[in-house]
Amino acid sequence: MASAPPLEVSGAVGYAPPPSYEETMNTGPVYTQGPNIASPPPPVYCKAPQSPYPTPGYTQVYSPPPPGPPVTNPVVSVQTVYVQPGVVFGDRPVQVFCTRCTQSVLTHVEYSSGTMAWLACAGLFIFGCIYGCCLIPFCVDSLKDVTHRCPNCTNVLGVYRRL
Repeated sequence: MASAPPLEVSGAVGYAPPPSYEETMNTGPVYTQGPNIASPPPPVYCKAPQSPYPTPGYTQVYSPPPPGPPVTNPVVSVQTVYVQPGVVFGDRPVQVFCTRCTQSVLTHVEYSSGTMAWLACAGLFIFGCIYGCCLIPFCVDSLKDVTHRCPNCTNVLGVYRRL
């Protein structure tokens, strides 16, 4: 391989000094080997293709919310219902679990006049028991409704209605 012949610069034999930074940036490469060599064309810088839609400017500024009362969540109350399978309330006390005092108790029963007592009274009145005999159903517990209560906390645990 043949190397380039040495150039003569200012009376000394050797190679030409490299171009400075400004020369390379402004004029392109410098060729010193002859007058007939044309310099290369200047570089062509292409523009990026433009989008048909305008690019959004990031000028939107989010401001903090206006001062006001603090936002609080509403208080939710949850009620738990215990279903006791197989418990049938009748006219006798029953062994059940009280949900208020969380104990297993034997219910206390209370009798109150209900629909059956009133119908029996009306029936006796129609058949002629006008002079007080029609009030007998209000004295008989087997014709009244039964309310079962807890003996500890008096919570109503169940009701047995005759009709």
